[in-house]
Amino acid sequence: MERKIKSELIAGKLAEYEQLTKIYDDIVQDVKPRLTVEGQGKVLLALADEDHLSQSQISSRLEISPQSTGEFVSKLAKRDLVSLSKSEKDRRINLVSLTTKGREEIESSFQEVPKFITVLSNEEMDQFNRLMTKIIAAMYEDIDKANPTLGVKFHKLLANRYLKQYKK
Repeated sequence: MERKIKSELIAGKLAEYEQLTKIYDDIVQDVKPRLTVEGQGKVLLALADEDHLSQSQISSRLEISPQSTGEFVSKLAKRDLVSLSKSEKDRRINLVSLTTKGREEIESSFQEVPKFITVLSNEEMDQFNRLMTKIIAAMYEDIDKANPTLGVKFHKLLANRYLKQYKK
């Protein structure tokens, strides 16, 4: 089979996988939804990397608008995943911190292994891990070339968080 056709088939499978994981998370009851890399999940991961940040610091680090940051922080506070406190240096500034429940949410999201992974043999898992590592490295390289600041810090933070889980 021609390389171009193989590439198109793989791209199609990746798109199908992305859509299917959303459906799978919604309908399969025994799987806890994974921590997303968007919105509230980004804020939680930023705080996991460095706690006690102001909303403007979060907004700047994640390159999201102050309004969106405020909405995400508010929703996380309602879920008791973050808490707000006044800065001792400047009482006008609210600092956002992870709660114990927020830390547990982050840790548990990395421990959850979807049931469908068990269809792979040990050799297939090793092969899949090598292939995904290679693909992800190429994606980081392309992102760095296109825009070294756009989201790269966050995605590297996610990767570092994930790797820390298995280095313990």
